[in-house]
Order: sequence, then structure tokens, then C-alpha cells
Amino acid sequence: MTRPAPFDEDQGGRGLPSDPREASLRILHAVDTRSAFSDRLLDGAHQRPGADGRDRALLHELVKGSLRWRGRLDWALNSRIHIGLDAVQPWIRNILRIGAYQILMLDRIPMHAAVDESVKLAHKYGHPGSAGLVNSVLRRLIEEKELIEWPAGDDVESLSVWGSHPIWITERWLERFGPESARALMMANNRPVATGLRVNALRGTREELAARLVTEGVESRPGTLSPDLLWVEGHHAPGALKAFTEGWCTAQDESEALVARVLAPEKNDRILDMCAAPGGKTTHIAELIGDEGEVWALERDKHRVSSLENTIKRLGDQCIHVVHGDGTTYEFPMPFDRVLVDAPCSGLGVMGRRADARWRKGPEVLSEMPPVQLELLDAASYRVRPGGVLVYSVCTFEPEETDHVVERFLALHPDFTLESVKGLVPDAVVTPEGTMRVLPQRDGCDGAFAARMRKK
Repeated sequence: MTRPAPFDEDQGGRGLPSDPREASLRILHAVDTRSAFSDRLLDGAHQRPGADGRDRALLHELVKGSLRWRGRLDWALNSRIHIGLDAVQPWIRNILRIGAYQILMLDRIPMHAAVDESVKLAHKYGHPGSAGLVNSVLRRLIEEKELIEWPAGDDVESLSVWGSHPIWITERWLERFGPESARALMMANNRPVATGLRVNALRGTREELAARLVTEGVESRPGTLSPDLLWVEGHHAPGALKAFTEGWCTAQDESEALVARVLAPEKNDRILDMCAAPGGKTTHIAELIGDEGEVWALERDKHRVSSLENTIKRLGDQCIHVVHGDGTTYEFPMPFDRVLVDAPCSGLGVMGRRADARWRKGPEVLSEMPPVQLELLDAASYRVRPGGVLVYSVCTFEPEETDHVVERFLALHPDFTLESVKGLVPDAVVTPEGTMRVLPQRDGCDGAFAARMRKK
């Protein structure tokens, strides 16, 4: 056995094998063993010259599906492996998951092909005897497929397997939302996620973008919450689209595209985005003010600064000034009319899009992130001019990172008051308190939260 060396993740998946099953294995192994991000690797793989559309679709399906349904797949596999799935080496564990996903969750792939291709991978990536294990376990799955009864109870363990989410997340949502809504949320996270493209208003309208996409053979539909966004049908890497490379749009979820609307920037404003990379919200702000004003994009991570600058250049925004610095310590000589703190968070609202995140994070993230978020808000408060606006946003809907952070901030800063977002975003996502909360199971997109505060 000669196991291939790990591919260079800095190449964004472009060094992956052309065979979709082998490429999916390499991605899943990188996610498991090196905490790689599947989205980034898939995007790079999809942009390879000459990539076959069917192979691209199968690769996307195998990676995303195996990650979303890992809880169910592992439950089915574990009881059919005498040493247990955890004792199996990572390469073989992920070969089994890919094979099981094709057998149990897909109906258009011949089962013998799923087994045969998995056995070939086991010969290439496993130890002696691994191929026999893969062959016997997957054939047993085929024989017993119709007899499998997924756990259906409302207890945490059963719901965790049924909905394919870790125990700690299942427990939280079961207590907070109840069984019915928790199930709906899990299923929303397990649905295939469409690609959102936000039109660059400096180039044209959403309708004009849709027409340009048609010329590339890409169908789309308007977003329901954001007036700026189109949902693209099928597996299209944004970077491979001419409309994207020519600056007509940028990739963004519908919930993300609402945040700049909450900020409600006006022409000639001086605006600060304190956590700017990768630039989706920064460029949206510039577009909403017609590129007339000042938008300062602050980013702490040096490596992400270049990505931010490339996004700005591609979209042609002239009013954005990029600054490399830490939002908690960087000093600006002038105040700002509006400040956005799109803070780092647990990301529990985007686990449908980033399926690998649910298996990477633990409950400690909900105690680690609020102090960071509050520190950023505290620093931002001194940069807002009297009468100016401060917006706090996160891609989660957990109370510890949303309402509790805002309540704590307002208690520490009586010179700020909470202002309702009603009228700025659709009423469906406005809470009784006047904040924005987007829920995947209700709104059909990523989960998110935003609060708008004004300095007295």
C-alpha cells in the first residue's frame, strides 16, 4: 500500500484527484484529521479547468451529504463493525461513511458500484485486510437496508441520531425549542444548501444579474428576505461564473445580506466595519451608499487582508479603505457615523452550510465567545460619534451570544439605547425586542442575529 501524501490545502482543493469518490475521501480525511474546511476545498475543486459537471455534482453530494448525515451513518456502521467504528483508522472510517451514504441516503447510484468503488479506495488507502472489512460491512448494509429503523424517540440520544447532530447541540435545542421545532431545525441544517449571490448595486439590478446568469446557463430565483440576493440552482462555484469574476455579484447567504440593511448606511457617512474579512458586508455597505462616503475595513488576520482587498478590487468599490489591525486596540483619529461589529461566534446558525462545523465544535464555544464579542463591542462604542449607530451581528441564534451580549453591553454603556430594526428588514425576522433573528427552520436560510444601537 502506498498512501498518497496530503494535498496542499493552500491550493484550495485544486490538488485533489479527478475521481469524485477519491477526492471526497481526501476532503473528509482532511476535515477529520487536520480540521480543514470542506467548503474551501470544494470551491477549489469545482474551479479546476475541465472539471466534468457530473463529477463535480457527485463530489459535492458525497462530501456534504456524508458530513450532514454523519450521525446516522456512524450509528448504522458502528453496530455492524465488531471493533466499533471509532477503532477503525480514519481513512477507512471515511471510506465506510462515503459508501454508507450512497447506499442508505441516495437512490440513483447502483449499490454494487458504491461497494466496488469503496473497496478500491480501501485497497489504496488502507492496511492489509481493510478492503475485506469495507466489503463485508457495506454488503451487510445493503442486505439489511430495509430493516433499519432509525431512532424515533424524543429523548436526546434518539434525536441526536435521527437528526444527525452532536448530543450537546441536540440537548440545547430540545430544551429550548421542544421536540417538533428541534426536529425542524435539524432537518433544515440537513437540506441541500443553495448558493446565494448578492448583486453589486454599483453594476446593476438583481434582475439584470439574473439575466446575465441565464447567458451562462445558470438558473436563479429571487431571495425572499433580501431584495439584493438571488439563489442559484445547482452546484455552481461562484468563482467559476463570469458574472462573479466581472464583479457583478458576490457570494452571500440571505441572512448575511440583511446585516448591512440593519446598519442602514447613508451617502457621505463615515463607516467602520471592525471585523471586515472576507468582505461581504463591507462591500454591501459601500454599494448601499453608492460608493459615496468612507468605509473603513479593519481586519486583524494578515492573511485575510489580501482576500479582503481582492474582493473589493473585483467589485470595484472605491470608497473602502482597508486597515490591518486588531479591533480591540487599533486607534482611529476620527469618530464614525456608523460602526458594524460582525463578531466571531460559534457559527451554530450556519451548520447547514458548514456541515463539518457541527462535528468540530464543543459546548465550550458558548462560554469562550461572549467575552470576545463584548470586548469588541466595548472598543466599538468609543468609535461611534454621539447620535451615531452601532450594529452587532453574529451568525448564530444562541442566547449566550445574542441577547445576553447585548443586554450586558447596554448595562455597561448607558449612553447607548437599543433601536428597533423594524422597517429595515422584513417583519418576519424582527423579534418583540426589536432585534433581528433569522432561524433556518422558519426562514429557509442560515441563522443569524443583529441588534441596532444608537449612541445618545
